[in-house]
Amino acid sequence: MSLVDIDQATAWDPRLDAIAAAPGNHHVLYEDDVIRVLSVTVAPGESEPVHHHRWPSVFVIDRLAKLRDFDGEGNEIALPFPATFDMPLILKLPPQPAHAVRNEDVVAVHGTRIEFKQGFPK
Repeated sequence: MSLVDIDQATAWDPRLDAIAAAPGNHHVLYEDDVIRVLSVTVAPGESEPVHHHRWPSVFVIDRLAKLRDFDGEGNEIALPFPATFDMPLILKLPPQPAHAVRNEDVVAVHGTRIEFKQGFPK
């Protein structure tokens, strides 16, 4: 995953925001001026529509399956998972450029993403 800072990411096409571009996979649980909390689900065999995440986030994955990730042009990219981990998997992520996750398993994937609209707290 390429590192992008929040200032660059704010210029990304708002039509590709996760909520706008992939509403079947991303549901707002809470939002204010500082954070947005999303429930993220990818069903078995499903590919998300291409979308981005313009803000840095903490992503808590509580149900994991075999996944592949693709950039906006359809090239496979590495998932940001550590070599070993316990569940739930907790990831601290920079803004993510356009991508789409494909669930290649027979179980759904689910996580909660907390996006920090003003960057990570100091």
